[in-house]
Amino acid sequence: MTEGLTGYAALGIPEPSAESEEPERHAAQVGERVAAARKQAGMSGSRLGEMVGLRKDQISKIETGRRRLDVAELPKFADALGVTVRYLLGHTERPALAIAARLAAGAGPDASQAARRRARQLFEIDDLLTQVAHMPAPRPSQGGQTVRDLAGTVCPGTPSSKYAAQQHGGKLAELTRQTLDLGSDALGDLAALIEQHFAVDVALSPLGTEADGLCVHSGPGALILASSDFPDGHVRFTLAHELAHHILGDPREIIEEGECDMFADSASEWRANAFAGHFLMPERGVLSVLDWLGEKAGTVSERAVVALMEHFGVSLAALLYQLNVIGLLSYSAGQQVRSRGVSSLLASHRDVAPTGAGSSIGHIRRPPERLVRRAIVAAREQQLGVSVVASLLERPDNEQLWDEVMAGAGRKPSDPGIIL
Repeated sequence: MTEGLTGYAALGIPEPSAESEEPERHAAQVGERVAAARKQAGMSGSRLGEMVGLRKDQISKIETGRRRLDVAELPKFADALGVTVRYLLGHTERPALAIAARLAAGAGPDASQAARRRARQLFEIDDLLTQVAHMPAPRPSQGGQTVRDLAGTVCPGTPSSKYAAQQHGGKLAELTRQTLDLGSDALGDLAALIEQHFAVDVALSPLGTEADGLCVHSGPGALILASSDFPDGHVRFTLAHELAHHILGDPREIIEEGECDMFADSASEWRANAFAGHFLMPERGVLSVLDWLGEKAGTVSERAVVALMEHFGVSLAALLYQLNVIGLLSYSAGQQVRSRGVSSLLASHRDVAPTGAGSSIGHIRRPPERLVRRAIVAAREQQLGVSVVASLLERPDNEQLWDEVMAGAGRKPSDPGIIL
């Protein structure tokens, strides 16, 4: 609780009015919400009791209103159930905090815990900036909204086969490129493009290689987070794959995925992969590059594979997957190329891959642009401390960062090469 404050004030919530609400009725309503949240989480009364340090019969009394939930117990119950204290008390929910609470419940696999912690931090900062700095909610572009509106028509229901799923994903990718006027060439800053058009915050962070990332979307809040400890081309495919889940309104509120999940034998993953492949490497764009390279019709040499990786900024695995889907390279031929290894391929064809863009690992720390922009303004206007900016940038809250942040408020930055 906040130092110097006690009771409901320490939780940032007004004290229930004795005049407007009888204590017994209030206890019963809180108990009903505890029971509903426990059932939603698929948790037994015994398990909840273990998590909060109470017996099963005490949990039963709380849920039936025979025992009042003390204010000091509220945070424990909220954390255990993956909800907010505001929800338990029946106050109007703050969406970002509600999502953060569900992320904190930790129901996902161990491999995704680092991603969950970072996502939770970002949603908590989102709520703070909304409350203190009056940050407006993100809005999709007109084209992005059109894509969302038409997605159900392009991809109706659950595909009946892998082929149908791939067809749906390809058509959605084509619709997205056409609606956003992206042509058929390589996409530039994919994270910025997603934020600009789909009202989705995008973050990259070194989160290890146990999990690729996650997509969280609930109500007005949406976040795509990817681990940047993978090659940059792999990260781009992850972002596009998670974008497909969001556009298609995947019913899962929190989608946590490693490579085995993304390539699982399920209609939703087949469709998302097809979208990612066609969105990043549309067939017309691939054919255009092959023509520029002077490749014979119907053939894709190893040199062309390397050039395509460089041009579209994708990984070898993603490229071979797409070439197979559009019928330019058989699975067996792709496996033969893959057996060479990325390093060997790049070394043999350095002339068409001077940067190695499809295989380099950037370990990038990229917070959502919307949050950074508002946090810097709030710090300069002394609405918030620079620690919020430090948390977003994943940097120490030090004097140099303070100088950089305050540069826009008339201060001279310590390092003129850094622009925020």
